[in-house]
Amino acid sequence: MNIWWTTAVMAGLAGSLHCVGMCGPLAMALPVGRLPRYQRAGGVLLYHAGRISAYALLGLVTGLLGHGLLLAGIQGPVSIASGVLLLLYTLTNRTHLYKLRSSRAVRWVTAPMTRLLQHPTLLSFTSMGFLNGLLPCGFVYVALAGALNNPTPPDGALYMILFGLGTLPALLGIRFAPSLLPPALRQRLSPVLPVATALLAVFLIVRGLTPYAHTPATHSPAVNSTSIPDCHGTLGN
Repeated sequence: MNIWWTTAVMAGLAGSLHCVGMCGPLAMALPVGRLPRYQRAGGVLLYHAGRISAYALLGLVTGLLGHGLLLAGIQGPVSIASGVLLLLYTLTNRTHLYKLRSSRAVRWVTAPMTRLLQHPTLLSFTSMGFLNGLLPCGFVYVALAGALNNPTPPDGALYMILFGLGTLPALLGIRFAPSLLPPALRQRLSPVLPVATALLAVFLIVRGLTPYAHTPATHSPAVNSTSIPDCHGTLGN
């Protein structure tokens, strides 16, 4: 795994502490006990599979935009701008994102989630996870800034999938072994979040400043190295 994909996983690992605070209560509130015993672990995993699927969809759309920026030849400046915005993000008050999460703007997501909680099935667990992945989340926005700087839509989707996988250890841990992540430990580790964001920001800025890092490969070496027969010369002979 190269360093670019590693940033996605590391962002997920760092953001998982944020996820435990924001998404952890919802994960703990899942009516797992109302499922048949043999389906309970599967229900939790399907919930997170749905959540990561939502991230993949967001990454696909963002990667499509990134591909357009690449073709336009401006993905380098956009990478720099993304890094600068992330640095500003680490220095500003982010509480407005938490307020947005509970505002009327996201009731189109939370309302169906409430209905699904009342009728727990494996399909409803998957659907709840997918809807949860669409909720406003500061660290998802951080990851999307990275996905934006991928050259193709599948790369953007893969970036977000790796981010989602990075969040799994903490969220599964808080569900199955909550004693491993007590509130005191999460509080001590909370400075990791702005540090991780700042590191990704610096990486985006450096990547944007790298010459030719965002230039589309318009010439194929194989084609360039192949000589084109001189048809006129052949006819002349």
